Amino acid sequence: MPVTGALGIEALSRGADSALFIEEDRQSIAAIEKNLSKTKLAGRVRQQDVFGFLKNTHATAEKFQIVFADPPYDKMKSGECFTEKLLASDTLPELLERDGVFVLEKRPGEEVPATTRWQMTRQKTYGATEVLFLSPIRE
Repeated sequence: MPVTGALGIEALSRGADSALFIEEDRQSIAAIEKNLSKTKLAGRVRQQDVFGFLKNTHATAEKFQIVFADPPYDKMKSGECFTEKLLASDTLPELLERDGVFVLEKRPGEEVPATTRWQMTRQKTYGATEVLFLSPIRE
């Protein structure tokens, strides 16, 4: 099922200054662009693997108030878990503004590895989805 961009579009409709959608799948990109057009909202859509984006982004790059990740629940082709790899990223915390938040969707019951990068501020379960609200641990 393609990604729709619903949360980013909702944020734009509620006054967010901008939204950047990172998506690898062409069908999902088409759905996001179609939904942006229908709502007459402007967002930037970038076709790229999220880990490629993180690898090629520098600490001096654009900062975000909210980073939302809705990774596939399945493991990556390499066998790695999307959730673990996102939480282990050195770059991701640096992309957030000082009071920014990382919102991560995952499957309920999926183990979250211990991390020295993130502090969980909230955790909610909505049916078959668990949402973690994380703040970077800054030294």
